[in-house]
Amino acid sequence: MIVDRRSALATALVLSTIVLVGLAGCGRGAGAEEGGRGRGEAILTVLASSSLTDAFGELEVVFEERNPGVEVRQSFESSSTLLTQIQQGAPADVFASAAEEEMNKAVDESLVAEEPRIFVKNREVVMVPRDNPANIHSLRDVARPGVKLVLAEEGVPAADYAMEILDKADAEYGSGFKQDMLSNVVSREADVRASVARVALGDADATFGYASDYTPDTRDRVRVVEIPPELNIVATYPVAVLEDARSPELAREWVDLVVSEEGQRVLEKWGFEPAA
Repeated sequence: MIVDRRSALATALVLSTIVLVGLAGCGRGAGAEEGGRGRGEAILTVLASSSLTDAFGELEVVFEERNPGVEVRQSFESSSTLLTQIQQGAPADVFASAAEEEMNKAVDESLVAEEPRIFVKNREVVMVPRDNPANIHSLRDVARPGVKLVLAEEGVPAADYAMEILDKADAEYGSGFKQDMLSNVVSREADVRASVARVALGDADATFGYASDYTPDTRDRVRVVEIPPELNIVATYPVAVLEDARSPELAREWVDLVVSEEGQRVLEKWGFEPAA
């Protein structure tokens, strides 16, 4: 039976928004950057897809070293959750999404200050526990009866991409394949990192994740099953400075770092593909 996590996710959304507001409030006493606060006291708030956790964590160190006294504060959630936070007024400077859909909504609602930039690409893979108890070696195997599959919540880009893949597979493998696969779903998780964690812990037999989610922290606990290229998708990640950014100059510097050669090398190191 699929676990209904909607109420828990709603609570988590409210709490995460409160945390973001609280983080921003810590700097209000000194004033915003344009309001006279020195660069040495500036705070940059970045909202980024959970799949960017490791790469952006490394870029945070680079950015702070280049900007002494500047503190980068990052929140990693599903892109859909982050968009909701921005729509509800959570203070932030930069939005980096795992899909263009969420960014396009932000553009349509005039929530971004300038044209978003596609900075990286990603692809999906199937991840299984290292000992692979369900003996999964191909996408077809995930649809076998009895396989325990976890997915991210509906509306999360990783889950939406998985549905696109299953639509293609339904046409390739025969009608009913998608339904067989979805019949194996035992849980929906808040974001893609949470679904991968369930597999790494051995709580499930498989999940759909990004190639970038196969990190050093998970490689000894999960293995990757490749999705046939003709069935896979290419996820494009846009980044933009937000309209209500409190530190717009720093926000533009962050975007410049992400799209720079150095930023691209860091992203490639963490399993992403170049945007070009």
